[in-house]
Amino acid sequence: MLQGPLSALQPETPRSKPESATVNNAPLMADAPNPTPNTAPNRALTAQADGCVVSLDVTVAIPTYDGAKRLPLVLDRLRSQINIADIAWEIIVCDNNSSDETAEVVRRYQRIWDQEGPQAVSLHYRFAPEQGAAHARQRIATVAQGELIAFLDDDNLPACDWVEQAYRFGQAHPGAGAFGSQIHGEFSAGPPDQLTPPELAKIKPFLAIIERGDTPHLYEPQKKILPPGAGLVVRRQAWLDAVPPRLFLNNKGKAAGLASEDLEAVLHIQKAGWQVWYNPAMVVYHQISSERLEQDYLLQLLHCDGLSRFYIRMMRIRSWQRPLMIPGYIANDLRKLALNLVRRSNESSLLAACDREHLRSTVVSPFFLLRKAHQDGQQARYERRHLPQRQEWLERLTQAFEQDRFQLYSQPVIAANSHSQASGEVLLRLFDQAESASPNLGMVSPNRFIPVAEHYGLLRTLDRWVLRKFFQSLPAQSAAEGSASKLTHLPTQPQSIYSVNLSTASVCDPKLPSFIADQLQRHRFPPCQLCFEITEADAIALPVQVSQLIHGLHEIGCLVAIDDFSQCGGVEKFVSQFPIHYLKLSSHTVKAAVRNASAFEQAQSMIQLSHARSIQIVAKGVETAQALSQLKKTEVDYVQGYQLAEPQPLRF
Repeated sequence: MLQGPLSALQPETPRSKPESATVNNAPLMADAPNPTPNTAPNRALTAQADGCVVSLDVTVAIPTYDGAKRLPLVLDRLRSQINIADIAWEIIVCDNNSSDETAEVVRRYQRIWDQEGPQAVSLHYRFAPEQGAAHARQRIATVAQGELIAFLDDDNLPACDWVEQAYRFGQAHPGAGAFGSQIHGEFSAGPPDQLTPPELAKIKPFLAIIERGDTPHLYEPQKKILPPGAGLVVRRQAWLDAVPPRLFLNNKGKAAGLASEDLEAVLHIQKAGWQVWYNPAMVVYHQISSERLEQDYLLQLLHCDGLSRFYIRMMRIRSWQRPLMIPGYIANDLRKLALNLVRRSNESSLLAACDREHLRSTVVSPFFLLRKAHQDGQQARYERRHLPQRQEWLERLTQAFEQDRFQLYSQPVIAANSHSQASGEVLLRLFDQAESASPNLGMVSPNRFIPVAEHYGLLRTLDRWVLRKFFQSLPAQSAAEGSASKLTHLPTQPQSIYSVNLSTASVCDPKLPSFIADQLQRHRFPPCQLCFEITEADAIALPVQVSQLIHGLHEIGCLVAIDDFSQCGGVEKFVSQFPIHYLKLSSHTVKAAVRNASAFEQAQSMIQLSHARSIQIVAKGVETAQALSQLKKTEVDYVQGYQLAEPQPLRF
């Protein structure tokens, strides 16, 4: 990413799109003398695979977030690479905690490629639990087997000889720690009308469109220009030696307010003494949707770049110089912003708005970054205190996603009077080979990994995994008999109801109802046989989001339960606010009702009031015969607990 106000950006020299490029299109420049480590040997890393020692030259890495619709185009382009007979390479798709079907897309391509016979390239699925491109790239660097790691975004289409050109350049320049591609923009709706060609040229670098001529050249540190992460090739050893495991500018998208984490990584490599090059023979076509040219998107993009700018500046100067230069930088940024406001205050063009936003965010950048550093410190202290085993569990969760180790279990919900199974609660378990000798035969309860999963934002992903796996596990005949039509009445066969727990993250996800509707329609499953459990805590803390979700689930025809309910005294107000089908009493409430006469009477009154509103009651945590006998006196409808049945692998 170029650094500096938009008005200072120079138009790039465009290059026509070649059908294919060869190493002869642009003579490779000789390496200039460089200090260590540029004398690092040009050798491939070795790794064990299927009992054989293999040596790979290139790892093509695709970090992606919700890229299921974009990935096929990139994979098809990579599958069609030419002149690669003498190159040992692999492809890694790193799923950055996506909520779409990224994993299914990759595994479908794996099956298709396997059916076509032995291939020159293998395709691997990897998972980065922490969202942010920096985390995905770091995950790739730790598992890649190639000496070179060639990064592509999921909207980057490489030329047919891109892999060849990356390999040849790396061979010819052993001192190159990183080298970037020539990137052309392909606009889905054609060139934007709201920007003139000169204005578009100034915006292009921020859209990762890099057209810097037809001749390879070295990025000199004093020029303060570096290539973006899209189309970037790095020497794996340079990355591992120079780039810290956790970058400061790591972020979870533009909503986090930061950008330039790719620039931070490349700058670490350059500061370690490695060369950074521009290689125009590596051609990439960046697919740019019309939404990315809207004013709101561009302003947010420039805002994030400006907020990150001060940190990049500090990386480029020595620590003893910083106290002297920080006041100068701040004063100069204020001067530029004041001049801009005076001279261009009447301009209403998109470029002028972007320029102002970039200058404004640059001015506040040092203060924003100070706050971020403070927040990072607070988070680190919280993690050390409350999640001491976070790294262990994060690694185990990562492996579970990559190796598909999660499994579905079900615990029956029994009718209190007939003792017949009325429904089943779908539960999540994680299989860990390291615990295969335990009484649970390697099945890890979610109570052990949910705190870490929640902290790192994995619960929404897990919820969607549960739903996809549930529908994929349906017997063919059951799915065929189902119907996706809207059903609002209680089913006549209650034993076929399956309840699924929803996390707070899913409750706050406005796209969840449409996702559920799509799965129901795709698998032709009756919506009235699916019940979603929302915790009482979420209903109290997030009444607006819960009401919206319940409305969306009712529109589909699904059932709704409030789980872990304990406010027996306030049930009337509660059930009036939320139109639900079931109340599931918490284990604590059930135990109190069994042991305490006052609590028993309160529970009985609550059950009668709920029945008057056609809400059925489920008592969970029934662990003793005495509790079961006592609960029957309260006219509870259903009971659930280890006294009745333990969770078992889900069977239909």
